[in-house]
Amino acid sequence: MEFNIGLRQEIQKAVEEMGFVAWSEIQEQTIPLLLAGKDVIGHSHTGTGKTAAYGIPILERIDFDLEAVQALIICPTRELAVQIREEIMRIAKYMEKCRIVTVYGGDPIQNQIYAIKKKPQIIVGTPGRTIDLLDRKVLKLERLQIMVLDEADEMLKMGFQEDIEKIFQAIPAERQTMMFSATMPRSVMGLAKSYMREPEFVKVIGEEQTNSDVSQFYYKVKRENKTEALYRLLNVYHPKLSLIFCNTKAKVDELTQELLDRGVNCDKIHGDLPQTTRLDVLKKFHNGIIDVMVATDVAARGLDIREVEAVFNYDVPEKADYYVHRIGRTGRMGDAGYSFTLVSKGEMKEIEEIERIIKAKIKKRTIPTYDKVLDVKNDKLIQQVQDLVAHGDLDKEYAIMNKMIAFNLTEDQIIAGLLKMIIRESTVKANEADINEEFEAKKFVFGGAPVDNAGLVRFHLNVGKQDNLVVSDVLDFICGKVKLQRREVQNIAILTEFTFFSVPAAVKEEVYGKLSGTRLKGKIAKLSPSKPLGREWTAHPPRA
Repeated sequence: MEFNIGLRQEIQKAVEEMGFVAWSEIQEQTIPLLLAGKDVIGHSHTGTGKTAAYGIPILERIDFDLEAVQALIICPTRELAVQIREEIMRIAKYMEKCRIVTVYGGDPIQNQIYAIKKKPQIIVGTPGRTIDLLDRKVLKLERLQIMVLDEADEMLKMGFQEDIEKIFQAIPAERQTMMFSATMPRSVMGLAKSYMREPEFVKVIGEEQTNSDVSQFYYKVKRENKTEALYRLLNVYHPKLSLIFCNTKAKVDELTQELLDRGVNCDKIHGDLPQTTRLDVLKKFHNGIIDVMVATDVAARGLDIREVEAVFNYDVPEKADYYVHRIGRTGRMGDAGYSFTLVSKGEMKEIEEIERIIKAKIKKRTIPTYDKVLDVKNDKLIQQVQDLVAHGDLDKEYAIMNKMIAFNLTEDQIIAGLLKMIIRESTVKANEADINEEFEAKKFVFGGAPVDNAGLVRFHLNVGKQDNLVVSDVLDFICGKVKLQRREVQNIAILTEFTFFSVPAAVKEEVYGKLSGTRLKGKIAKLSPSKPLGREWTAHPPRA
């Protein structure tokens, strides 16, 4: 697709100023379809340019002389809603009549009601607040032409299906619908079947699920040395902007304070922080006021900042798709990006599982030595001094140096003394030891189990109804890792705390080896051979 495709002059001028020189793959495939009025399902990850892919057609198609809501964009989080509005407003920079309002929970609803009364043409909102405004008869959608679901899979995971269906029932049947999702579970396709008309399917996710522009590395390190390892990597690579992911809010708080104590220019974002604080941190990060942000997966959902150069997985993500989402925040629009994952003993099985899912290898690297960190810091200091000498007014400094010389100090002594002061002040108490570790993924040894008359082996699994496990989860879990047809997994019995299932004896070793130690419903899966069907335990797991 040619870059100049006959867009409104105001839009073309704005996107060129934003640095667009060519369309991304999702934009190239999607924009012509949307301009033609087609319904579209876009299968793409964060960072592929999908906001512009639907934002440009929206701005092209709506009537800005009509003071009514003509486009509604629904997304999972307030942070993403704010970012979508900002991105579309940048594209609409020269469209003076364009009015976009964001609506989401956590902010006073009266402020949003007041904004809606100014008759915007575009609303960006989260499902819950949108429903609230519809129920109050404040948000009127009779003139709606375009409906967008961004990150549809995440909204359904978060339990918003009922709200989304209620929104669809409140809008005109004659409309254009756009849906974007990083994954395509049956729930997403079911929603599309119910509310879209002969949608065009655009897929820009290939066999390799991660961006080839992102260099992916992992480092073996003891858990207690992870912060030291992270500090060394930040100093040696010195990315322009860095995102650090932790699995819990408590770890985000703890790690942020540890990094601040070491002089790292950072801040944090997670769901327990007030909304105003979260938005302020995002703004500071986007503007480069801070260059490191520590976050949980949920809080960073939808984050779209092109300048992020590196993603650090302080904790190995609990699910492979979390890993894909995390590193999708770097390597944007053809820029190079880096992903660094810190792996402690017991986590190698999860790295192997991630590699299997993303169909790519994550390269093992060694953590830089303490001396390497000092060398990098010293080189940086030399560069800073060179810049000051070349561009700074040093008259006051020369005057101080002359006073020192009057006290019988040589120039070499003055320089050496000042350098010692600077280095001492900038160097935190650190672990100078080699903190690299060597360990392998835990090997699961199968102890054997009786084979029943049908040639099946029975397994016990430590996940059950209390973990919201259903039969389809069991089938996906097994058949996604072992080459089995779903019908070959038999006699599934899901109890409160655990589950039993049977598989052909020929694959018993493979099932045991490939499933043990991976995650299911947020838990580390533990398998043990069980007695044949009809003799399973009802209260306690069997002894291995």
